[in-house]
Order: sequence, then C-alpha cells, then structure tokens
Amino acid sequence: QTEISELMALEKSQVHVVANGVDIGKFLKLEEQTMGYVHRLGLFQANPLLLLPVRITPRKNIELALRILAILQKDLPSARMVVVGPLGPHNADNFRYFEKLTSLRLELGLHNSAHFLAELTDDFIPDEVVSDFYRLADAVLFPSFEEGFGIPVLEAGFAGIPVFCSDIPPLKNLGRDFADYFLPNDDPATVAGRM
Repeated sequence: QTEISELMALEKSQVHVVANGVDIGKFLKLEEQTMGYVHRLGLFQANPLLLLPVRITPRKNIELALRILAILQKDLPSARMVVVGPLGPHNADNFRYFEKLTSLRLELGLHNSAHFLAELTDDFIPDEVVSDFYRLADAVLFPSFEEGFGIPVLEAGFAGIPVFCSDIPPLKNLGRDFADYFLPNDDPATVAGRM
C-alpha cells in the first residue's frame, strides 16, 4: 500500500489491500456441514473455543460449563462454547433440562457465545463433524456428574487438546495425569481460574 501510493501519488486510502490468506476449511479438511455451523455461529472468532461433546441430559452438568464460560469471559471476552450432542432421547425430563439451560444462558448473558447444535438441527451429527470440532476446539470441558466410560477424554487425546473434566473414576482412569480435574460441584470461578 505504501509503495503503490508513493509510486502513483495516491492517498493510502485509495489503495485497497487484499491480504494473502488461507482457506481454513480446506486446510483443516473440515466437512461442509461443520463449516456451515462455524460460519453461522461465528466460531472462527472464538478465543478460546471450548467443546462439550455430550448429550443434553442432567448428568452431564452443562449448567456448570455455562457458569465457567461466564467467568472466563470476564478476562477472555471472545471465549465461546459448543455443545455438540442432541437432547438425550430416553427421558422427557431432558426437554425441561434444556429449557433450564437456555434460561441460564440468557441469564448469564451467553446467548451469543454458548451454542447448542441441537438448536440448529434435529439430525444426527456425524462422527466426521464431531471430529472437526475437536480440531477447532482449544479444550474439552467435561463436567459430568457420572459417566460410564468417557470417550471424549480419549478423543481429546487423539486431537491433542487439553481436557478439563470431573474428578470421577471413569474419567480419572482414562485421563490419568494428562487431564485437569475438578469436582462436579466445584465453584465455577475456581475451575475457570485453573483453565
């Protein structure tokens, strides 16, 4: 811009600069469906992006994750969170739980930063799209009260991203010394501070 404006005796404002760029979707080999979610939710502006690869059901303790995000945003206003799972299909209480979560999100001022893919689609989210979110995320947040196994801990390990999860036996057995643990009823500010 400087060189052209001097060479052609133009004001700098008259010289438009088109920067070199990278097609992030192609570079990361993201699915078209993933890119649709990313653009719709503005996730490329997230810093950090937290991933909750869980179904929407009370035992997943998503309300703690919302409170943690609200505290993180005090120092990191671009922090965002994505819950990729659908509503748990086996219990009608899950619908009431989801209403509780969306009310809490609004109360905490997180409407534009805490996202549930279940609000965007009723369809099954393919494994390839879930895998994409692991590549996009900066960390996995997994605050469950109980788990049978805890596959997201393994998936986060394959993706090479940090895991912040509940200190419960199934997750502790998988994460060992590689995860950061907190109690499912810990103070959200304490967990956010550790993150």
